[in-house]
Amino acid sequence: MQSKLPESADFLKEVQRNTCYQGRWPVSRFERLRDIICDHSGEVEVRLKFGVSAGTRCLDGQVVAELALRCERCLNPVNQHIDSGFRFGLVVDEDEASLLPKEFEPLVLTDGEQSLIELVEDELLLSLPIVAKHDRECSEILRQHQNDRNAQTDTYKPFAALKDLMN
Repeated sequence: MQSKLPESADFLKEVQRNTCYQGRWPVSRFERLRDIICDHSGEVEVRLKFGVSAGTRCLDGQVVAELALRCERCLNPVNQHIDSGFRFGLVVDEDEASLLPKEFEPLVLTDGEQSLIELVEDELLLSLPIVAKHDRECSEILRQHQNDRNAQTDTYKPFAALKDLMN
């Protein structure tokens, strides 16, 4: 296992070598991700294993990160834990992709080296929630709305008039 993560690799050569990479990249290294997150500090832990499984060239990977996103309710940072695994079947064309077993997501390779950083960044972006928000009522307006709703249910009794009719 190699601890230094290269920025790019020739995937087909790495499959032949059964290469396994494990290491960390700073969050600030991911350009597209930087536009979405609030805090560019921290690291992304990456594990990549090239090999052959079920007769298919594959890349198994795992990315783990703690990212600060902007809460859509209160606009303050909210921490989001990302722990995503993926399994790519490495193919050279679309015809080969259609023959992959269902457990593999096809990844069509180009000649030469491909960016590992972009691959990991794609996986991080796909793992983000559609809407980032705190688990609790985080804005004053939402808290007040919830308090009003609770007060209304405590005092509003729609069937109170029926009680008088039964007497």
